Amino acid sequence: MSENVKHTNGLLYDRTGAAFSLDHEIEGTAYVRPMVTVVMQSTSYHGDDFHEEETTEPAGYLVAKDRDELFDAPPHVELDADIVAKKAELAQIKAEAAKVMDNLRSEKQKAEWELSSAKRHLEDWMRTHKGMIDLGKLLGGKVLYPLSVEENRYTGARNIPHIPKMKDIRGLRVEGGDFEKGKEWRARYYLSDHYNIDFQFFDTEEERAAVILSEFEATCKVFRAKPDFKSGGYSTTLSYETLKKWVAEHPSLRIPDDINAMKAAHDAELVEQRKAKLAAELAAIDAEARP
Repeated sequence: MSENVKHTNGLLYDRTGAAFSLDHEIEGTAYVRPMVTVVMQSTSYHGDDFHEEETTEPAGYLVAKDRDELFDAPPHVELDADIVAKKAELAQIKAEAAKVMDNLRSEKQKAEWELSSAKRHLEDWMRTHKGMIDLGKLLGGKVLYPLSVEENRYTGARNIPHIPKMKDIRGLRVEGGDFEKGKEWRARYYLSDHYNIDFQFFDTEEERAAVILSEFEATCKVFRAKPDFKSGGYSTTLSYETLKKWVAEHPSLRIPDDINAMKAAHDAELVEQRKAKLAAELAAIDAEARP
């Protein structure tokens, strides 16, 4: 048994950093004495002053520990504790930063909503007071471009946009207001003496042309859904002749190729029908002429 006992002197440390004085080992078990702090007091030569001095020394008892759980050098307890503290500090900083970011996002969303609301109010105001704004531009000498567009209640499309002449513009009329009785004033749109319908001013000729083109494309879409190559260009029907009138009124427009192709196919079919009818008539005449 004595051959398996190792006697040694030295300090060992557990995972917490506590120190032990190794007395001896037996088959993987270390018998150690915990290092304890001893306070030694002494008096001065004259006995009027005390001095204390701390030192560590092995305890008077043995403790058995697994040798594998003891280390020859102190573990980095202080470093580990510092890392834990830094991690906690970093986690706190991240949490505070996340809170700040949430607040910033919330404030940004609120600002964007308020800006969007303000834009909507401005657009509504501009639309409601457009007549007054345009009148101010005209009185200031600005050149504006009028256009009248109205829906055709028979076809569901638009009538051919009309460009009123500036000399036909009646002007702006404000009516109905009586704040003493709680009635709001209303501004009527500009009117054309010739057609007596509302119309709108555009700041540039290009803007007006874009509206005309957009209305024509919408009208062609309605035509494709129910093509009509037979009736004339009456105001109550949307026919190919109506589209031709659009182009005649606004030369910048062109009837789309697919509609022209539909018209060509329709005309070719009429020709074939006419040929067949003539052939039948000739055959009947020839039959009657035979004895």
